Amino acid sequence: MAEHNAQTSEIPKSIGGAGQGVKIGVVLAFVLVISVGILLLANKAVKDKEVDVLENLQKRFEILTHVRGEVVTGFLDNLSHHGDRLIKSDLFRLYAAEIEDFDGDLSSLFGAIHSDKNVESDGAVLAEQLPMMENMLREFSAYAGFVNARILSKSGEAYIATDGHLPPMEDSQIASAMATISTNKPQYSPLRKTVRGMEMDVYVPIYPPDAVGGTDEIPQDGAVGVLMMTRLVSGKITELLSNSDLSAKGQKMRLMQKDGDRFKEATPWSSEGFNEVTTKIDFGPEDSIPFAVRMSIGDPEQKVYSLGKRIAGPEWWLIQEIDYDDAVAPIKDFNRTVYMVAGLGILTAFLIAGLAWWILTGVQSQRVAKEFKALATQIDDQKRFIDSINANIDEFITLKDGMGRYTYVNDAFAAAVGRTKEELIGMDAAAVFGFDTAKRLESIDQVAMRENRKETINEAIFLRSQRHQFQISKSPYCDSNGACAGLVEVYRDITEFVAAQEQNKRLIKSAMEALGSTIEAADPYLGGHTKLLAGLSVEVAKSMHMTEMDIAEIETAANLSQIGKMFVPNEILTKPGRLTDEEMATMEEHVEHAYRILKDIDIEEGVLLAIYQMNERLDGSGYPKKLMGDETIMLARILSVLNVFCAMIRPRSYRGAKDPQQALDILSSESTKFDSSVVQALAEVVKTPAGEKLLAPRE
Repeated sequence: MAEHNAQTSEIPKSIGGAGQGVKIGVVLAFVLVISVGILLLANKAVKDKEVDVLENLQKRFEILTHVRGEVVTGFLDNLSHHGDRLIKSDLFRLYAAEIEDFDGDLSSLFGAIHSDKNVESDGAVLAEQLPMMENMLREFSAYAGFVNARILSKSGEAYIATDGHLPPMEDSQIASAMATISTNKPQYSPLRKTVRGMEMDVYVPIYPPDAVGGTDEIPQDGAVGVLMMTRLVSGKITELLSNSDLSAKGQKMRLMQKDGDRFKEATPWSSEGFNEVTTKIDFGPEDSIPFAVRMSIGDPEQKVYSLGKRIAGPEWWLIQEIDYDDAVAPIKDFNRTVYMVAGLGILTAFLIAGLAWWILTGVQSQRVAKEFKALATQIDDQKRFIDSINANIDEFITLKDGMGRYTYVNDAFAAAVGRTKEELIGMDAAAVFGFDTAKRLESIDQVAMRENRKETINEAIFLRSQRHQFQISKSPYCDSNGACAGLVEVYRDITEFVAAQEQNKRLIKSAMEALGSTIEAADPYLGGHTKLLAGLSVEVAKSMHMTEMDIAEIETAANLSQIGKMFVPNEILTKPGRLTDEEMATMEEHVEHAYRILKDIDIEEGVLLAIYQMNERLDGSGYPKKLMGDETIMLARILSVLNVFCAMIRPRSYRGAKDPQQALDILSSESTKFDSSVVQALAEVVKTPAGEKLLAPRE
């Protein structure tokens, strides 16, 4: 028996014995823990992503509706301020006040200007003035771009209209007029669809003559009447609702207005103009529409995320929507990616466990070594592949550390600066481009790194004594802790593009000068006038430190200033001697001719106003509107002085040319007519080399 026990104790244990089972259990437990951890992290990442996407979507919607809301509010304020030109007129204020004091029938006054009926003595003067007031209202409406306009009494009764008759007003229009009177604030009607398109009414109060009044100021006694203006807004509404190039897929901006107890969506591009809103809307604070999932106001069967903002003034809401599927598409894509990565992670855990098992058993040591070697080879191949791509890119690519030293440059950059890639590593921008250029290039580096955002600048850089224009993008790159470690720079050569732009500007300027020469051909005494006017105007504007935009506008206005004279009879243009009053009136019509020609051309409003007002004088003695003081824009005041100056130093059929100093003395003595600051600037310009060159006698 003892012998048998001894033999049994010498039998070796199996390889798959209890020790191996414990090892397998430990490995499987490790894999299970890792797998559960990966799934928990994946679920958290999915939830965090969903919250992040929806929060970003809500913030973007809030920004979009706020920005569009500010645009709409600015557009409405601008519409109401259009009426200031009329309601600030003492003549209209006085007439509105007299109408308010009139006890008779206003309809009889209006009928008097369209019939032979007599009006009672206390209304005769008002009736006589009505045609003039009606013409002034019609001119204002046409000038300001309104479809029509009316003047209403304090009781809401219309007594002047641009269309020559006074059809009955709707109850809603009368209510808006009365609201304007009671609140002393502009009111806006709901949008309505007409044969002309989408229209709306703007109501602004008219104050008595002794009021300071305008759209923004309220006198103590309140309004005595209302100016009602009808504006065609189809294009503006369509523009406000159109998506930008940066709008996401499925994203739409909608405009909803309240019409009685119902809500309608404005669709100015459709034949009906509106869609009935059947979707139930739950309003939040300040009548806003909170960000949430709901059915679209445009399609009650379409599920969307939406957010709405109430527009101050009219009962409008700007509603930003995005299709639900498009909104959650990034979340779904992220979910697929996360769970795919989680699956790969779990699979990797199993592979690692298997690898660990083989390592423990000592079987796979050599295979693991080979796999690591293969991985290193693959990484090296990928590095060479990336280097070959960078070597064949025309744009300059550089990496700089936090101290501004280059840690990587591609072949294009090295070739352009005339150094090897090895030399450039460790150098900074000052060593490569020089101190001044480096100072300009590095001015934005700290901003990009501090605010962790991409910045783009345009800079001129000399490379090998040749000037290049570059568009430079600077993007920060961060380490694993989120700290910015440096910048990635991409230089794009836009020299040819900038040169093409400059060429285009020169061609436009040449075309404008050619047009000015054509205009001057109608009047032999205008020869060189336009070119001299344009040149001096630019120099004076520069001397007065005006913006580049203002300088460009005044040069364009000067080149086009004489275009209206093409329509003045030649016998008046070339008449020897002074013009009669009738001939002078015909000559002064050149301003209206110029306005009629240019108003439909796509040019800046400042150019059009400068040409229209350049013959006005500060004391109101000019034409065509006899504007006074600051009623004319600065560009027009400059052209006013320069136009007279250029005319005086050139001969005419009835007089000789004056010396520039004589012309300046005359302009200085007429300080009530001409802006003294402009005259002073002109006096300084004529003494400069540029002024002397412009005033030099023509050969």
